[in-house]
Amino acid sequence: MVKTIVIVFLVILGVFCTSALWAHPHAFVACTVSFVMDEDGLVGCHQRWTLDAMTTVAVFDVVDTDRNAALSGEEKTALRDLTVESLRDFHYFTAIRVNDRDIPVISITDFSAEVKDNRLVYDFLVPCRVAGTPKKRQQVKVAVYDDSFYTYVAYAAEGEAIIDPSQDPLFANREAPAQPGDYKRFASAAGISKFNGKIQVTGDTRPFKIETQMADAADMAYFHNQIIPQTAVLAFEPK
Repeated sequence: MVKTIVIVFLVILGVFCTSALWAHPHAFVACTVSFVMDEDGLVGCHQRWTLDAMTTVAVFDVVDTDRNAALSGEEKTALRDLTVESLRDFHYFTAIRVNDRDIPVISITDFSAEVKDNRLVYDFLVPCRVAGTPKKRQQVKVAVYDDSFYTYVAYAAEGEAIIDPSQDPLFANREAPAQPGDYKRFASAAGISKFNGKIQVTGDTRPFKIETQMADAADMAYFHNQIIPQTAVLAFEPK
């Protein structure tokens, strides 16, 4: 019931470098996304990111000041502040459209972090209030991607084997410049295919008729127009 997005970062969550020269995937994150409702309509979308082991080590090198491979309360606060600040200019890798109108993503809330199986896990909410209006069908599209291709977004059903991004021969080559063929090369090497699972909707859904689907968004294509992201689409209206 959960949409799982596999995200491959070219920079470590915006922490280390924002140079366009670092344009090949160098990190891997699995991220679940769900729509959150209340009695008035859509509240936003919840995301849960699980960083790969190498990315976790890199981030810990910045925030784990006592070098104990765990997060103290102070370190969690520092990580939250670092993540919120470093990803603000990247819109938290989230694009939202409501009724075919772009909605700027300027903040996240309820951020928390933990370590699970030697990997960092982030939880947060991307606020996007859309009220349920009588006799009106609201449509919301959400995609997670970085249009500079520092981040590569693909999809996998929850419970499937974790994709190994190191299968890409350029995965560890941080100096490789961006090339128009990067997307196809990486997707082929890492065995990434389209997501065909279901999308979760949480909270108070009782007042609404709700439909969800996955849909390609050609009008949101990025990186030399090579990558057409899949979007999670929510349609709802009062019963």
